[in-house]
Amino acid sequence: MKRLMFEGLYSWSVFDEEKQFDFNGHLWVRPEGNVLIDPVPMGAGDRAQLDALGGAALIVLTNRDHDREAVGFKEQTGAQLVAHEADAPLFDFPIDRTVADGEEIVPDLRVLHLERGKSPGEMALIWRGGQVAFIGDFVWGAPAGTLSLGAPPKVADHAQALLQLRKLLAIPQLDALLLGDGHSIYTGAREALLALLESRSDLYINRINLDEIPWETRAGPGPYRLESKDIDALVGARKLGYQVVRLAPGKATYPRHYHHVAEELFYVMEGTCTLLTDRGEFAVRAGDFIAAPPGPRSAHKFVNDGTVPCTILMLGTISAADDVEYPDSGKVNVRAVRRLFRLQDAVGYFEGEV
Repeated sequence: MKRLMFEGLYSWSVFDEEKQFDFNGHLWVRPEGNVLIDPVPMGAGDRAQLDALGGAALIVLTNRDHDREAVGFKEQTGAQLVAHEADAPLFDFPIDRTVADGEEIVPDLRVLHLERGKSPGEMALIWRGGQVAFIGDFVWGAPAGTLSLGAPPKVADHAQALLQLRKLLAIPQLDALLLGDGHSIYTGAREALLALLESRSDLYINRINLDEIPWETRAGPGPYRLESKDIDALVGARKLGYQVVRLAPGKATYPRHYHHVAEELFYVMEGTCTLLTDRGEFAVRAGDFIAAPPGPRSAHKFVNDGTVPCTILMLGTISAADDVEYPDSGKVNVRAVRRLFRLQDAVGYFEGEV
């Protein structure tokens, strides 16, 4: 087995002459019990290495056609077989545990149901807090360095199937796709997914309607509670971020803040609310455009002090170098390290150096 770039992860492969690419199995070694994912046949040396690494407690099958060497590994290790509840009845052998969309199989290994593929219970497995996804058959890594729709003859509606990949695009930290079929993508997974989707003539991934996006609730302490529809990730945006936010009466968006690099634009779509700034409080209403250029003069916060919900389109440039400052609490969010610090703790350039 090969050790991969992620701690505790191994992979091994068998070459398929018909498809002209590798079928891959993966092993995640963990103290609480190892996990095998879509295991393909192993040679004697790899089986000995598996035993030395602690065998397996679980064997996860991402779709009904990836039974592969599952029964043999179950006999060798005594591991439980795990599959999506929609696929479990379709295997030729009993499944020990069924799982559903959003469920954690073990901590930090979450099910993402990919519907409309060749298998009703096909799933991706989200790992390392969303940085990595394991995919069985939904996409293939072929030719090397690119992605293609998996098992196309068995997919009834290619466009509807591929739109399911928006579920992966919605994970902002996703960077690697570890594939059961073909060559894995170890970095730049988002661009590889978009390249596949933007190459198709049977769908237009750069379009979406608001009624196709569910509201998600984001709640903080006190008045900080909003509903949002994040749009940019789903339609392949690169340099602009945009979302629609809905504020219930008595609620506020985010603490008052400004960006050092990014520029924002707000458009009030429905209702009224109050904009809190360094220059005072201003009533805004449907049809208003509000600019927030970089810098402290643009510190802002929206509060709905009315009696009906207020809906706002929020648009801004995306920059990895951007920092966000919160003047009311004296904090700064350093985006490069994803940490917040109090400005009062600032130190000199040579502080602590030797």
